[in-house]
Amino acid sequence: MASLTRANLFELSRGAIHVTFTTETISGGLSLHYRDAQRNLDFRGRDITVQETALGELITVTLETIPDLRTVTFTLILPIVTVRFQGQALRITVPGVTTTNPTTIAGPPPGPQKLYTVVNLRGTAQAIVS
Repeated sequence: MASLTRANLFELSRGAIHVTFTTETISGGLSLHYRDAQRNLDFRGRDITVQETALGELITVTLETIPDLRTVTFTLILPIVTVRFQGQALRITVPGVTTTNPTTIAGPPPGPQKLYTVVNLRGTAQAIVS
């Protein structure tokens, strides 16, 4: 029976959104690259928030902060994925959620305080040696 290990590299996309997330880099720690039609951003270490939940791991980064207008975050929802060690990449589909939080000096505007856009990202999960 082949040895299984937890995936540590995820390469995902849908439309203009492209995400590469790794839990282990050569320099150590987390790394996330996010690209869409407006942005091309790299995040490392403390710029990435990871929360364990019943849904899976929520990997969150802040894409944009404009004082007195909005804050935009992106959250990747990842289950634990096991793969063959140094084997072929496994195809996966996972949700990515872009959340817009309206902000104003005058206080919250009427209506929802968070606006969500959900996209099902498709790509691969694999184990790499760092």
